[in-house]
Amino acid sequence: MFPTEKELISFIKKKGLVNFSMIAKHFKIQNTTVSDLIASLETKKVLRVKKLGGSKLVLLK
Repeated sequence: MFPTEKELISFIKKKGLVNFSMIAKHFKIQNTTVSDLIASLETKKVLRVKKLGGSKLVLLK
């Protein structure tokens, strides 16, 4: 089951600094699904994604 936007934001807020893999493991979903969920929140300007090496970090605004 996919997390709601509220659950996803709550998880990011609790952890502080997370990447796509951490989110995928926590919610037991695939990285592509995480990418779709994050893209939706990014367009709403709730968070932003920063590329660091081969990893994508998710930061709340």
